[in-house]
Amino acid sequence: MSIIDFIKKERMVWHKRFIPSLITGISIAIITFFFEITASNIVMFASLGASAAILTHKYINRLNILRTVIISYLIALTFSVIIYIVNLYYPMPFPINALLAVTLTTLSLYLFNVFHPPAISASLAFLLLHGSLINRFLVFGSVLVLLIIVKVLTYAFYYEHLEMHKLYLEFKKLEKKEMKNLFQK
Repeated sequence: MSIIDFIKKERMVWHKRFIPSLITGISIAIITFFFEITASNIVMFASLGASAAILTHKYINRLNILRTVIISYLIALTFSVIIYIVNLYYPMPFPINALLAVTLTTLSLYLFNVFHPPAISASLAFLLLHGSLINRFLVFGSVLVLLIIVKVLTYAFYYEHLEMHKLYLEFKKLEKKEMKNLFQK
């Protein structure tokens, strides 16, 4: 491969990756304006950044559609809330809480076939949050809004082969064959 071919190839790769990277970065930058910088929020921002990057990926499969991502974050929130409530009556050290949150979230993601790794770190972020249960649900709501906005922006500005009217399919449980027909050229 000549140097000119290499430069052309790298320019093409850079142009194809710039818009999804920009969408990811802007979405995380915007949400940081609404929250103070704490350990739990930094873990959540890292998790959301990874989720946003996965959602902007050109190739879509059943494990990175919006439905899967939302369900996986819901599972993370559920176990974190359960552990939080248990700790109100039977306080446990944080390493035990982390063990429970990560293990139960990971196991559930596998069992429900909604595997989205950033949700595992989100379970720790929900666990680390200070305040009441309402705070956790408000943060979860913010997460949902952010993820939906990222996907809408991705459809609007990046996917050349996807039409906006197919966005609703992100919320359906689709089989592998259906995904290939709907989302691939």
